[in-house]
Amino acid sequence: MAVTCSDIMELKTCGRLRLIGGASGLDRVVTWPFIKNMDTITEWIHGGELVFVIGAREDISERGLLALMEEADRNRIAGVVLLIGEDYIKTVPRSVIRFANDHTIPLFKMPFRLKLIDITQEISRYILEDKIKNREQGSKEEQSVLEMLLNNRTREDVLSYCFRKIQPLVEADKITRSEYVRTLKCYLACKNDLLHASEAMYIHRNTMINRMRKINALLHTDVNDAEVRNEYWNVFKILEYYGTVTL
Repeated sequence: MAVTCSDIMELKTCGRLRLIGGASGLDRVVTWPFIKNMDTITEWIHGGELVFVIGAREDISERGLLALMEEADRNRIAGVVLLIGEDYIKTVPRSVIRFANDHTIPLFKMPFRLKLIDITQEISRYILEDKIKNREQGSKEEQSVLEMLLNNRTREDVLSYCFRKIQPLVEADKITRSEYVRTLKCYLACKNDLLHASEAMYIHRNTMINRMRKINALLHTDVNDAEVRNEYWNVFKILEYYGTVTL
């Protein structure tokens, strides 16, 4: 099960974090905490980070904070935490909160006096423990569809496994007509490129971002993780091979 912004809010040391915008994005997956100490973050992140902004070395004007939120949106950041105090960031402009709401990016504020090291350490530990738990859970089941094939499992076993992997999306599509299965197939076929995938599906990039966030939440994973991406790609190729799903 992937760690989300909503999960982070339940941690003991994160009890003083106050959500001030982007509540609709609390199901975004958090891959790691990242402390920002420069004007740009694009070249230092992979996506999914929870970005903490101190304000000591970067532009924290309204224009600077809006630029940060735009970067967060482009790079699929999990959320932004602003450290509020008398020395650096004193208040959060309404335009920044409005941007967070419009783009469903969770925006938090926390008192500057809190020890940031304690918060980031607990978040990191929680994420690592979750990954270990997932590996242990996975070791009790088939590790991957490729291992099943290498172990000469029957066609029925392999197909059953593949159907289970995408079952949450199939059920959601039946209820909401959301096209989550088609969206995930297209996203993987476009090598996890949001822009190319949105163009291929003739939908807005923000719509694609929201769909992928929901897909991650439904699957309790992060399809941007290399191993996860490869597994779901193989699942779809197997289903395509047996004529069950057209890719």
